[in-house]
Amino acid sequence: LGSGEGGIKIVDKDGDEVPKKVLNDDHDDNDDEKIEEVYAGMSVSDIDTIVQDCEAQKAKGNEAFVAGEYAQAVLLYTLALDQAAELPDASNDGNEKQLFPRHVVLSNRSASFLKLGHHDKALADATEAERLDPTYVKGIFRKGLALHAMGRYQEAITPLAAALKIEPKNKQIKQALQFAEVRMHQEMRKRMHG
Repeated sequence: LGSGEGGIKIVDKDGDEVPKKVLNDDHDDNDDEKIEEVYAGMSVSDIDTIVQDCEAQKAKGNEAFVAGEYAQAVLLYTLALDQAAELPDASNDGNEKQLFPRHVVLSNRSASFLKLGHHDKALADATEAERLDPTYVKGIFRKGLALHAMGRYQEAITPLAAALKIEPKNKQIKQALQFAEVRMHQEMRKRMHG
């Protein structure tokens, strides 16, 4: 939003002015003109359609993951994320509520990449999920798991400890943190006595 001579000027994401629609108090009920709410140049119905498509791809990805079809899950999560990129909040820096929970899909895709042994890709997705929602425990936990899988035990301890702080009763997180600490100490002893 910018302010022009005539009051408030609405601009889209490219900075171009969005034309105003005038509403009259003496609006005729027989008027066929439909007035739609517009968000960054997209109608609410367009946004709803994209979000529904994203949710459908995410659900199919979840089904594939549960069935052990991790490569298929990655593909479906990627399709959901690609569609979500069309939403007007795609450049969200994590400070606004997302129209579609990308952090959840990134975390799910991270889990799929971990199962496939693509630890670098799992780390990238988990890191982005954490950036979008720093309180989402699964994203943080998977970041720790990816670092652990890469043999970066000392680095893994920080996100695992952060995840445990959010969910102190989570046994899976507790075990992963303890295992990372043990492995880190083993690595340190190896270097010292190497």
